[in-house]
Amino acid sequence: MIKKPTEQVLVVREEWANQFSRQGLSTNIHPDFLTQLPKQTLFMNRPEAEHNPAFKQIIPYVLVCLNGKYLTVTRQATQGEERLHNKMSIGIGGHINPIDGRVDDLLDAGLRRELSEELMTNNPPGIADLKLVGLLRDDVNEVGLVHLGVVMQWNISEPISIRETDKMVGEYLTLDEISLHKDGLENWSRIVFDYLIAVPTT
Repeated sequence: MIKKPTEQVLVVREEWANQFSRQGLSTNIHPDFLTQLPKQTLFMNRPEAEHNPAFKQIIPYVLVCLNGKYLTVTRQATQGEERLHNKMSIGIGGHINPIDGRVDDLLDAGLRRELSEELMTNNPPGIADLKLVGLLRDDVNEVGLVHLGVVMQWNISEPISIRETDKMVGEYLTLDEISLHKDGLENWSRIVFDYLIAVPTT
């Protein structure tokens, strides 16, 4: 039997990330974060990264907004990540892997790949095309402790569907409609939702 290669994910040291982020959503990303990021990253085997709080896995996390409605994704039991089953997300995101390109554009390349995999789009935007919202962390649980989200918003004029309809349910909802499902939001989405209610992004 051929052994499947261990997935490698992009990480930064927590002590470096602490300069720019705190518990919750840190808005107004300091310019030094993006300029210094390429020199601060390294790849780590995912099983190790999931249990090493000295490092944070970088996750592009995109809010897709259509005329005031946000694309919500509810993951079904057929989806691979058991921790997220039946949880609703208002962000599209995922890990950055070595296949995503050069060191200096890994965040941008990882963002484009993730959007292409998750959504029915052949021309995903890059970082320069999106609004940077903030850095997201949730250090109060084991999963959040080892991840750092780069939150961006993509404003679209026409609806874009999700690809894996057998694993996820996608729906555009207003913030008021999302509030009816707040108890079912995954932790990161709950933090972002609270921010959007207080300071809606445009």
